[in-house]
Amino acid sequence: MQIDNQKTTIRIWLWKMFLAIFFAALIMLFLTTQWFNKPVLGLERYELVLISAGLYFFIIIIIYLLDLNYIYFNDDSDQIVIRYYPMRAFARKKKAVQIPKTSLAGFEIKKSLFGIRKSLVLHQKTKKGAAKYPAISITSLNRKESELMVTQLKRYVRP
Repeated sequence: MQIDNQKTTIRIWLWKMFLAIFFAALIMLFLTTQWFNKPVLGLERYELVLISAGLYFFIIIIIYLLDLNYIYFNDDSDQIVIRYYPMRAFARKKKAVQIPKTSLAGFEIKKSLFGIRKSLVLHQKTKKGAAKYPAISITSLNRKESELMVTQLKRYVRP
């Protein structure tokens, strides 16, 4: 079975691009039109610009804190393969985890940031004991994809 959230990734990139264009146009509107020569709702032109820019940066920071990833999950062969890379602007390092189905010792879903950000931590049995992989952010998966991944992983857990 394969899980690929490419459509969600594209939707998020387009949404971020739309936000940038919208707020840039809004700020240009505040700065170039005559409508805002007088205070609007008690706010001067430059205060509206600062509020708009602050709102945009707040939204971008929230998106950054969510740590969204493109995720590809495949368990069709004798290994579980998870490929992922962050959707952050400057963190473009692609990563992958490959675990033989017979050595998956367990996994856990960790929630943080008020339960909004979800991370997957995989555990693998090795000759020297149990190995714990770094957390993989699965926040960008929708509920159905997330439940499907958990169901598939539960099938391969060997205590």
